[in-house]
Amino acid sequence: MEKIELSIIIVDYNSLKFTIELVDDLLKHLKALKYEIIIVDNDPNGDSAEKLKALYLKDKRIKALKNDKNSGYGSGNNLGAKHATGEYILLLNPDVKIVDDSIERMLDFMSKHSEVGALSPLIYQTDAKNLQRHFFGDFQSMAGITFQRWRGKTADLSKEFFYAEMITGAALLISRELYEKLGGFDENFFMYMEDDDLCRRISNLGLKNAVLTTARVMHYEGQSSTSYEKKKFYYKSQDYYWQKHYGSFKTVLMKIIRYPYILLQKLNNRDIKQ
Repeated sequence: MEKIELSIIIVDYNSLKFTIELVDDLLKHLKALKYEIIIVDNDPNGDSAEKLKALYLKDKRIKALKNDKNSGYGSGNNLGAKHATGEYILLLNPDVKIVDDSIERMLDFMSKHSEVGALSPLIYQTDAKNLQRHFFGDFQSMAGITFQRWRGKTADLSKEFFYAEMITGAALLISRELYEKLGGFDENFFMYMEDDDLCRRISNLGLKNAVLTTARVMHYEGQSSTSYEKKKFYYKSQDYYWQKHYGSFKTVLMKIIRYPYILLQKLNNRDIKQ
């Protein structure tokens, strides 16, 4: 049986158009690799898996799975990883656009840098000129919460790569062995911060997370949502993350410091609705 170098996992939730575009991009640009594409339909009431199976029926490299419940982004990726056979796993959001052979460059880099646990390419907005905000940064801290500055550092494009404490899960490459050792994503995170947590657990093993500046993708969701409804999911994940990594006392302090920001967002959300 032919060895698979890369398993690409895409979690789809009502984003079939983007998913098809991404799969077509992958088929176009991945020429030299032995790979498989695993798409997880995370909507238990949707029909994306059936449509994808019909569309790519003749291509045995493409698998479409149906999740029986929507337990979040991390859960969907974990399901895909259980079916993965590649040496490496590449997690991709469905609204990512592949534009060249960057994936091959990422794999080559990982094969030469055993100190790196997870790797991200540069992630650009859809104008292909401006980098997406917050696709890498520092782990959250009390000072960072106070000044809202744990992310948003400037990418150093003068080097082939640079280390970052955390990288986004929108386009993340990791060995399958390491992913399985970590137990994948913590499924207590429904949405947001599951990638922060994964990177922190990688760091706890003494490994680095990095951004490869010679690799790039574009991301249609290049700007963070300001919807307060979505922010509520974020705050729930943030509470769990802090409790898990910092304990109860610091979590309470974090909530106190965070409260004025939440209040301001509630007021802004109310003004928008009126």
